[in-house]
Amino acid sequence: MHLLRAIKAFPAKRLARLTVPTAAALKDACSSFEGVNNHLEEEKGRLERILASFQDGSIRALGNRDIRYVAAGIGSHSAVGETQVRKILEEIERRKSYRLVRAIFKSLLASYRTVPVRHQLRVFLIRHFGSLPYNVQQFAKESGILEGDERLTAFSRQLSQSKDILNFCVSKGISSQILASGYGTELKLASIRAALADPVLDAIKELFSWTFADINGTPISDYYEAILAPFGKVVPPAEVQKVLMSTLVKKFRDPRIEEWPRLEGKSSEDRRAACLGTIKRWLSIEYLDLFIKIIEATAVDRQFNPRKRFWLRYFERGVVSDLTLVLASDANAVARRTRGQSAESEYMKWASLNALPDQSVLLMRLGDLVIAEWSHNGAMRFWKADSRSAPQFHLKDYSGADLRSGSIKIKVGSGYRDSIVHTPNGQWMTWASNAIEFHTGVRV
Repeated sequence: MHLLRAIKAFPAKRLARLTVPTAAALKDACSSFEGVNNHLEEEKGRLERILASFQDGSIRALGNRDIRYVAAGIGSHSAVGETQVRKILEEIERRKSYRLVRAIFKSLLASYRTVPVRHQLRVFLIRHFGSLPYNVQQFAKESGILEGDERLTAFSRQLSQSKDILNFCVSKGISSQILASGYGTELKLASIRAALADPVLDAIKELFSWTFADINGTPISDYYEAILAPFGKVVPPAEVQKVLMSTLVKKFRDPRIEEWPRLEGKSSEDRRAACLGTIKRWLSIEYLDLFIKIIEATAVDRQFNPRKRFWLRYFERGVVSDLTLVLASDANAVARRTRGQSAESEYMKWASLNALPDQSVLLMRLGDLVIAEWSHNGAMRFWKADSRSAPQFHLKDYSGADLRSGSIKIKVGSGYRDSIVHTPNGQWMTWASNAIEFHTGVRV
């Protein structure tokens, strides 16, 4: 509506002065929005008129088209509540119109996620089951949609275990219209939950391909919760985890950079935080693993397994809140080859480093500290997160100076230095963990 008002308020004379060849076409396109706005206002007035007839007793004077129109608002319009639904059903009962009964079945599909009215519609449709078309009756029998909420769980389990989901949908009467409804959304979400209870890689891939095939733009937040909620305390098989991460980043983008949609319902912020914590922890560990693989492929020695063991404890605890992988030319080539070995790793992105060709840096935020872990014989450096000299995250390009200058002094042995060198005897781990604990209070 804000866009409509802005377009309507834009002066047509200003458009006329533009030298853009398509200015006339733009003017015509903008003018058409006024008609759309008027149509929306007419629709709102129509709904208000129909609902007013419920109050003044003139509902019997309405035509069947008006009854179908207000039935379509069940579950999607706040003005059509339980009281209004009861009156709609009573009027359809009186009129004995099979077309209106079918309209109520469509309303059940559309409003399936609205719990209060679901029972009312089910009771009505069970009484008038014979007025429904044959294909609808068959779908209702297969799915158990009129029998209770527990039937959705069983039906979704069948779907998730099917080796051919499209054939399953055809055999059960699940049409594209059903999938586009509120019931379709609940069926997809329940199928995801069922599949992830005992995840199998190929089945998960097919299910996700089917689930998101007809969803344009960013899916609703319920999808990321259905995918992530089962794994707050357990970890899925590695290959399954890659598919989950790939799907989530493709659909909702990287949660460390982009804002994911909010959840609805009780404790929504806590549930959302738990989901984000899980996906960020997975992504961080994945980037740590890639960092180690790159170093091992480009370095002469094999000093880097201790580094992975050291940092993995922090990543698994979920205390690393942000991360950017920064790669010079040779390391970048290794990363591309490593990522290319798995089609499910396309979500992994990194920045370019203007330094020696085989160098790379893992830039991390841990509490109030920003830490740059350099590859090879490069040192580890620390900054306070609120310092103006602290490196920024998620830039496209970095120089060596960006990731070295302005770092704070850290206690190393009996003195203080501006970096920690990775000594072969492993003493660096004690110095690093002490520095992290001193500045953040985090100890693992």
